[in-house]
Amino acid sequence: PGGPIRVQLPEVLTLEDVMRKNPYVTKGGRYKPPDCESNHKTAVIIPHRNREQHLKYLLYYLHPFLQRQQLNYGIYIIHQAGNYTFNRAKLLNVGFKEAMKDEDWDCMFFHDVDLIPEDDRNLYTCDKFPKHASIAMDKFGYKLPYKSYFGGVSALTPEQYMKMNGFPNNYWGWGGEDDDIAVR
Repeated sequence: PGGPIRVQLPEVLTLEDVMRKNPYVTKGGRYKPPDCESNHKTAVIIPHRNREQHLKYLLYYLHPFLQRQQLNYGIYIIHQAGNYTFNRAKLLNVGFKEAMKDEDWDCMFFHDVDLIPEDDRNLYTCDKFPKHASIAMDKFGYKLPYKSYFGGVSALTPEQYMKMNGFPNNYWGWGGEDDDIAVR
């Protein structure tokens, strides 16, 4: 993988455009490199509600980004229906459970729908310790808003997720759950 990615968002983008750009992605957002055996199996869990345009842009860039890393991956979009207050943490917990039913993933990326990776050197693999993968975001001037910030995009092995007992379901609306797990 090379380095910075030039993100240009098309004015009009459909899911058909996303599928056309990614012909090797199978139903359910799954991909395995066609010409090698991947060393990594990564699930990307995206909590979602009422952000269809953001979702299309993310998928448009995320699929090729992950493919350049030669990952065996699956993308799980966990949608919250109804008009209840958004519960990101609960959606992430549901996503973890559903993803683990499909595959014995070795890495779980918990990914906000409005964050597009901008550098190929940001590997979507897990380390010995939990990883915060959105440390430089354009909306924060490419700086962390505060030192213990763990929101946006984070990576955990299934073992790390289980050890911290998942995400706290008692945070409604945006924010709070990521700070809670940062101190765990």
